[in-house]
Amino acid sequence: MKGEHTSAAEAQLDPKTVSESSPPRTRTGKRRSVAGSRSNAGVRFFLSKADSNGMPSLDRELDSESEAIIESLKTGKNYFVISEWKGWADVSKKFPLIRKEAVTSKRPNST
Repeated sequence: MKGEHTSAAEAQLDPKTVSESSPPRTRTGKRRSVAGSRSNAGVRFFLSKADSNGMPSLDRELDSESEAIIESLKTGKNYFVISEWKGWADVSKKFPLIRKEAVTSKRPNST
């Protein structure tokens, strides 16, 4: 009968057979952070002032990038993403290492 017999090649391509016989894949290496999934820690969002004349001038601060995008669409202004960093040197080893650290300062509450 035509549908009852399967060849060895068809049996190997069966997804159930393939997933059961092959080991699960694992990723190795350094994990990079994804821009879209970051928690916005240490990042602040500002609309630009209308009269910036080529020099960045910050206007109103916004709570999130999505809010900044919406306000940019509404007003036609650009928005800035600002991150603050502090450099420091690790001199505990034979050779000093220069590192950076994100500054997570508290924003003043706007009333």
